[in-house]
Amino acid sequence: KRPVLAQWVVWTADVRGSETEMAFDSDGSALFEHNSPGYAADSKSNGTAEALGLLGRESNVPRIYQAAQTYRGVARELLGRKDPDAVPRDVMHRVVSTQQERFYGCLSLPGNLVFFLLFSVAVILHEDITNTYMIESGLRTHLSEGAEEMNDRAGIWNWLESSLMPKLFAQTDPLGLPYASKTEWSRVLTYNQLVGPAVIAQQRSNRVWCNDGEGVSGDMYCYDQFTRSNAEFGSQDVLTIAAPTSSEYAGGTSTIAERRAYWDSAFKVQNSRRLARTIRPEFDIMLPRVQKEDNFVVAIHPNTPYNLTEQHLNYVKQREWLDAHTKLVNIRALLVNAEVGRPRLQMFSFNIAFSRGGGLFTYVKMNTIFLKSFPDVATIVVDILFCTHLFIIFVVELYRLGRSVGRREARRHMRKGWTILQALTIIGGVCVIAGYCYEFTLRDGVRRAFEQVAATQLQDNPADTSNNGISLIEEADNMNEYMGNFRIVTGLYCLLCMVRFFTSFSAQPRLAVVTTTLEVSAFDIVHFLIVLAPTWLAYALAGCFIFGRRMEEFATLDASIGYCFKLMIEGEYDWPYYAEENYFTTMFWMWTFMVLLNLIMLNLVLAIILDVYGSIRRETGKSETAWLTLWRMLTLWRMLQLYRRRVWVRSAQLLEALPNMPDEIKEEDLLATFPNMCKEQLHILMEACYFQVSMDDMAAADGQRAMKMALSCKLAIDQVATTVKALHEGTIETGGDDKPGSEWVKKLAGEMAEQNHLMMKLQSKLKMVEKQWEIILEKEAEEQEENNE
Repeated sequence: KRPVLAQWVVWTADVRGSETEMAFDSDGSALFEHNSPGYAADSKSNGTAEALGLLGRESNVPRIYQAAQTYRGVARELLGRKDPDAVPRDVMHRVVSTQQERFYGCLSLPGNLVFFLLFSVAVILHEDITNTYMIESGLRTHLSEGAEEMNDRAGIWNWLESSLMPKLFAQTDPLGLPYASKTEWSRVLTYNQLVGPAVIAQQRSNRVWCNDGEGVSGDMYCYDQFTRSNAEFGSQDVLTIAAPTSSEYAGGTSTIAERRAYWDSAFKVQNSRRLARTIRPEFDIMLPRVQKEDNFVVAIHPNTPYNLTEQHLNYVKQREWLDAHTKLVNIRALLVNAEVGRPRLQMFSFNIAFSRGGGLFTYVKMNTIFLKSFPDVATIVVDILFCTHLFIIFVVELYRLGRSVGRREARRHMRKGWTILQALTIIGGVCVIAGYCYEFTLRDGVRRAFEQVAATQLQDNPADTSNNGISLIEEADNMNEYMGNFRIVTGLYCLLCMVRFFTSFSAQPRLAVVTTTLEVSAFDIVHFLIVLAPTWLAYALAGCFIFGRRMEEFATLDASIGYCFKLMIEGEYDWPYYAEENYFTTMFWMWTFMVLLNLIMLNLVLAIILDVYGSIRRETGKSETAWLTLWRMLTLWRMLQLYRRRVWVRSAQLLEALPNMPDEIKEEDLLATFPNMCKEQLHILMEACYFQVSMDDMAAADGQRAMKMALSCKLAIDQVATTVKALHEGTIETGGDDKPGSEWVKKLAGEMAEQNHLMMKLQSKLKMVEKQWEIILEKEAEEQEENNE
């Protein structure tokens, strides 16, 4: 075998010349390739050595023979086809299987669309995103106005006294006239009213020796922001408090001792719910972290006269409620709005983080809590339809699992991508439904607390002895924390529904080009990202070193990585802002970044995708368009009518009958097997088979595949020649009893004649391809000359 294989590999170099030298694996893929610039000149001299190197491994012998046999079969099928009106049986099997998959895939497309729309509409109706944005944006801007001017503790007190408190505790109308009733107090932007107290809470750190009392800073005190203090604090000065009067509250009068105790409670620790998240996430490691307990709270109730509110703020200010120990201040207030859609509570949360490097960092956050679960009957109907659709998916998948268990293919069925996707869809849908049910439970708790607070506020009890509204804020905090996480779940489930669309698109030939392109190019993109990652990280680190001391975008490594991604995608930057310092270093960093990442790397991704898309698009040819598929889906009732009349044969029946049919199938063979098959189905099936045959012929006419078929036939002829030579020389052992040699000689001669006939046909086809290629080259040369002229 080895001399014949060596001759075949050497003949490869002789025939292809300067082209790529290639051997074939068992599936027709390349075993090795070589296409270096200097390879063509030395191909003949090094052909034998490379052939022996290839044949040095014993495992390559059967692999090469198997690949040659595969392509010889393709050549025999291509050149030995006799009847142009008949189609090979394996082609019809592929066509029927594809039509079956496409039929169920196209049927799943409207189902997936309906499922996605039901989920999206249900979430939109529950969240009421547009109205929520309209309310939250106005409140966020109005209540946080002036906060950007704060830079120290005095600035905080000034902002509270001059901006936030007058807005939260407004007790006069827009004309400056006092309201006649306390029920009109504390309205913000006319339509939002404060419910419960406005809570100002702080967290404090301990004072310790710097660096544990060692080193150059060992004799200095530090306020470690990662420690927390629960010790009572405040100035020991006894400040004067105005005596309570009966006109302050209609529900009673407190004593001066009760008021002093109420105001002094701000200097004693109180366990409360966790505060909101502070500043940018990437600065959490540098700024104080929020804690669940050890909070010092100032609570100001909306039924308190504003002059008394001012005295309360001034009291805690004079007693130094904010000092060097303070590391985090959180201001929370609940406002009710019943003007837009469902009644809702707006949680305003404003955080002030004290950096131990000096300066303040602020972060404002708004959350909406609906007091009513369903806005109207339509929301209930959509929820029921979504649950019903999810239950149908569960029943169908359970039925398919039962069938696979009956056929003992349960493990194979569970490993299918579609099965895994359906399982994730069912599990995710159940989690979403359970999440909304739990949200309804939390909402009931918030609503009960709100009704209690509203009823208590009507009694107008003194704030000095009232703890009204604290439980409402805690319930609202619980629900806001849960809803923030649950929104992530609903967003991820929406992306999962998008993946279901991709699986349905793969059933339509033209749409499958896009999905297949993404699937095939994913491997190259992953390898590309391996190259991109260190380059990207290096520029992020360099940007952090160069710009991090003066630019917030590069102040931390994760912020620098995110901003470099933004620069790479957008390609836009503020040159004067970057070049304020280190002009030439900035120029080198920015220019090389734009050329390497924005121009080269980013376009490489597009080149990978476009190259894969072009090759896949050529393979599909003139396939069925999406509009034709849509039309056939709209006329699906016609096929169902034909099926009911038992003139439309199912794909499963066709697949079962194909093994018993001839190798080349014509319309008469189908009608003989299925006498009741309608002409419409027969026409569709045969047209699809003819199209597939033409696509296979085009693929076989490709230059590389044609060369592979020629080499496989050459190998077979060499084997025959070697056998005939051995017979002539008498060096072959036939085995068995001695018999007249005429029969096997005739058989051998017939095989040789058939091989020669195939080679002549293949040679003629190769000449035709060569002529067509020469014509194409001539046309390109003429066009180039015309362009040059």
